[in-house]
Amino acid sequence: MRGSLIRLGYPAARIHRMPDHAGAPRARLDLRALGSRLALEVTGTGAGVITEAFGAPEDESVHVLDVEHKPNLDSPTS
Repeated sequence: MRGSLIRLGYPAARIHRMPDHAGAPRARLDLRALGSRLALEVTGTGAGVITEAFGAPEDESVHVLDVEHKPNLDSPTS
């Protein structure tokens, strides 16, 4: 998944691997360097990926992996 995210243009330094969720690979993208408080959690599925946006403190001294976020892994509706 990391290679795919890099090919999509996300900086490698902003991609953070996370423990798998029920066997599905997960990563977080820290997009705060783009002037926002945005982070994404990306979870691989058999049919593609589920991407969830969440807020992270603007202060980057808080690591994006330390931000608590409960994934919502319901099946996509579209």
